[in-house]
Amino acid sequence: MTGRKGGNAAPSAPKERKVLALLLFNYARPVPVHLFIDELWADNPPKRARTALQTYVLNLRTRLARGLGIPSGRVRDEILVTRSEGYQFQLEGHPFDLHEFLRLVDLGEKSIADGDDARAIEVLRRAEGLWTGPVLPDVEHGLPLQSEIARLEQRRTVAQEIRIESELRLGRHRELVSELSMLALRHPYHERYHEYLMFCLNRLGHRVQALEVFRRLRYSLVDELGLEPSERIQNLQREILESRCASYVTLP
Repeated sequence: MTGRKGGNAAPSAPKERKVLALLLFNYARPVPVHLFIDELWADNPPKRARTALQTYVLNLRTRLARGLGIPSGRVRDEILVTRSEGYQFQLEGHPFDLHEFLRLVDLGEKSIADGDDARAIEVLRRAEGLWTGPVLPDVEHGLPLQSEIARLEQRRTVAQEIRIESELRLGRHRELVSELSMLALRHPYHERYHEYLMFCLNRLGHRVQALEVFRRLRYSLVDELGLEPSERIQNLQREILESRCASYVTLP
C-alpha cells in the first residue's frame, strides 16, 4: 500500500499485517472484533486481546496518516473508523487492486448479461492482469484469512472461465489453445479448462489431440483421486468421438 507521498503505508509487524488484510478483504463492511481475535490468536487469545487489537489499529492509523499525507484524526474519522462491533475501512477515493479487480469483474459480468462479449473480454482481461502472484504470500493465514483467500481465488477462477466462454462464443478457438494448454497443465484436475481445450482442439480439426486431453484428465482423476470425470465432459468426449460436437453453449 503506497501513499500519495510515495511512502509505504503497509506495516511490517505480522499481526498488524493480518489486521490490515482482514480490513482490506472486507472494505466498506465492519469487521467484528471477534473475527480479528480468531485470526490473530485462534483458540488461545491473551487476556488483553482487545487492548492489543486497539494498539494494532492505532499503529495502522499512524502509518496510513503518514503514507497518505493527511492528519491522523482524519484517518480515524474517515478511513479506518471504529464501529460498535469492530473496525471498518472506508476507501472511497483510495482505490487498491482488490477493489479494482472486483469492480472490473462485476463490469465484465454485466457486459455478458448485456450480450457484449467483446467488452466483457476486455474488462475481464484487465481484471486478470491485476494478479501478480499468490494472495498474501508474506502473511501467515489463520482460518478467517484462509476463508477470504479461498473466496477471492474462486472469484478469480469464475471470472477467468466466463471470459474464456465469451471468447469461445466469438470463435477465438485458435487464440485460446496456448492459454488453455498451459491452464490444463497447471490444473490437472480442473475439468472446465480441459473441456474448453478439448472443444477448441476439436473445432480446429485436432480430434486426436482433443481426445488425448480427455485421457490425461481421466488418468489424473482416477489414478490420483479415485474419481471419474463428470458426465458433462464425458458427453463432450462422446460427441467428439461421434464427430458431432456442436457450437459452444454455456450451461447454466
